[in-house]
Amino acid sequence: MGKLIQLDHLAFTYPGQTKSTLNDISLTIEAGAFVTIVGATGSGKTTLLKQLKPELQPAGEQMGQVRFHNQPLTALSSVASAQQLGYVAQDPQTQPIMATVIEELAFPLENLGVDSAAMTMRIAELSNFLGLDKLLHQTIDSLSGGQLQLVNLASVLALKPEVILLDEPTAQLDPTTAQNFLTVLQQVHDELGITIILTEHRLSRVLSMADQLVLLTAGQVTYAGPVSPGLRQMHQTPELRAFVPPVPEFFLAHELPVRPLPLTVTAGRQALQTGNWHFAVQPAATTLKVAATPLLTAREITRHYENGSAVLRQLNLTVNTGDWLAIIGKNGSGKSTLLTILAGLQKPQHGKVRLNQQIVWKLKNGERLAHIGYLSQNPTEQFSGETVIAELTAQAKLVGRTDIDQAVQTMLTTCHLTRVAEQNAFDLSGGQQQLLGLGLALMAQPELLLLDEPTKGLDPDTKQHIGGILQQAHQAGLTVVMASHDMDFCAAFATNCTFMFDGQVSQPQSTRTFFTSNFLSTTAVNRLLRQQVPSALFWQDVRLTTKGGELQSNNDDNKLTGA
Repeated sequence: MGKLIQLDHLAFTYPGQTKSTLNDISLTIEAGAFVTIVGATGSGKTTLLKQLKPELQPAGEQMGQVRFHNQPLTALSSVASAQQLGYVAQDPQTQPIMATVIEELAFPLENLGVDSAAMTMRIAELSNFLGLDKLLHQTIDSLSGGQLQLVNLASVLALKPEVILLDEPTAQLDPTTAQNFLTVLQQVHDELGITIILTEHRLSRVLSMADQLVLLTAGQVTYAGPVSPGLRQMHQTPELRAFVPPVPEFFLAHELPVRPLPLTVTAGRQALQTGNWHFAVQPAATTLKVAATPLLTAREITRHYENGSAVLRQLNLTVNTGDWLAIIGKNGSGKSTLLTILAGLQKPQHGKVRLNQQIVWKLKNGERLAHIGYLSQNPTEQFSGETVIAELTAQAKLVGRTDIDQAVQTMLTTCHLTRVAEQNAFDLSGGQQQLLGLGLALMAQPELLLLDEPTKGLDPDTKQHIGGILQQAHQAGLTVVMASHDMDFCAAFATNCTFMFDGQVSQPQSTRTFFTSNFLSTTAVNRLLRQQVPSALFWQDVRLTTKGGELQSNNDDNKLTGA
């Protein structure tokens, strides 16, 4: 393949900072490679990615060098950079600048002076390849997140780049949409030979596509090489252990000697069968059942979009005191609309929602805030533009806390926001903004907390921290209702789950019953062990009963096993 990009002792420091964000990074990327960069929030992933495209390089002091085709990247002209180095951002909404899909695809070609006939051919080829042919005349703001991200990818591909840089491209997408996007990305890599370099938190699908894994810790590359040994190092690194996907984590946690590590359910099942490893249920602590007392009831809830189509159809739901209910459904299924109605933020066209027998939208604002906490899918919608400590202080006053200073300090500590207390809320990372939003929602110590996609776009460590905060509050008596498509998070923390589809919700079931009875919507470990231990959801749910021999495939640990 040959060397395409070389980083030689690269370091970078942002203006006004004494500590470098990137430190002495040396890295070689081959032409045609598929590289995945992994690191905790703040490790420097996005900064590193932006060093690979001149127009994206942030202001600051750079040391060392980046070479492209053995020439300094700084020598690349703006036209050559636009053509050869494509970039797809994390948030699909930030990239498009034109009104319609076809205008967005034509824009980069027009900028480079491509003639009309060639432009038409290029757009026709791309739209058919990516399945956008029926969307060409739709407006950008009418597209779903997945469609929009495909348009962003198409506008990059229009210029026939050698490299595509992607910064967590699936972070804002639901699992099904993310899977579809990654399938297209793999097709782009495999059939067009384009070099792919991406950062990502959700690694289950990505790692089976990658041939190089780069681990970034505190601005330094701690590993660069094949995926399987990199996963072993991740499992031994506390700040990266949570990033290991469920299937390889299962084999590492149970110390099963298989090389290379299986990355998919199919490869995992084959390894278990070949290694003759058998598992049984790990006895779990029993929990006392408490008599169900309805706290929140929704009856015959109906809501229509402005175009007249129904988003909620005579929906009925009962949430008991002490429940932690996960409402699972695709983007656009009506989950967010339902939560805003349950919170009393909008009224349905028909039906009523009652909290302790009181209709929620008739509650006075102060009374509603005291009883119901709400965190929207975009927490910045609930910020006023002040510092973190000012946001929390204002919320404490709004909900009538008498111990304001103590309440604010406790929330700063609980949400790991103490060191950013004086920063503007809009300048925080996505994970920190989510933690601040949660802190605001919990400030009133409500009896009911409504959460809309609380783990969207978060790295695994932040997810676990948020889960821990919620679990502690739930154990203290908080009732939680969350809309989510994060199967692992729901399975790990919720007590009950329901599907939302066709404007209604299914009968809630206990979490284990829900996930073990599902065929598709379940955890990777359940799919892995379905034939041996149907009740298993995570690696901790089972113990090894039959030990086989060491399993060594025809490939060594430096290669991938996947299906």
